Parts: sequence; C-alpha cells; structure tokens
Amino acid sequence: MGLVGGLMKFVVGGAAGTAVGLVVGSLLAPQNGAELQEETHQRLSDARAAGAEAERETERAMQDRFRRRVGDPAAFTPAANHGNGHQE
Repeated sequence: MGLVGGLMKFVVGGAAGTAVGLVVGSLLAPQNGAELQEETHQRLSDARAAGAEAERETERAMQDRFRRRVGDPAAFTPAANHGNGHQE
C-alpha cells in the first residue's frame, strides 16, 4: 500500500472535503448568485475607493515630510518651479 495508498487516501479525503464544503456552503449561503455577485462587485468597488484614498493620503504625507526635510513648504506644488526651467 505504501506511497500509492497514502496518496489515494489524500486525494479521496480532499475530494470528500470539497464536496462537503460545497454542500454546506450552498445550504448556508444567505444570497442567491446574482445578489452575491452584486455584493462582491460593491465590496470590490469600496476596496478600490479605499485604496485610492489611502494612496492619496500617503502621497500627501510623503510630500509634507519632504517639504519639512528640505525646508520648502512650496515643494511639489505647481507654482513651485522656482525658476529651474522645468515645466510640470
């Protein structure tokens, strides 16, 4: 029996666990497929919005930190070219 028998037990156990999980999930699911998809899309949209806001806040914090380090409160602002010849 050895290795092949152990592998077969593992595969059968995995298949049985998957089947039980699917049945229990189907019985306990509070929503139908369309409702679940809509909720999933809404959660993804909320997560994207939260990520974008976190990115903006991090960028603001990094710019503020840079401004303090270089001692220039106008750094990273459109009017802060300081005559260096670069255009934004």
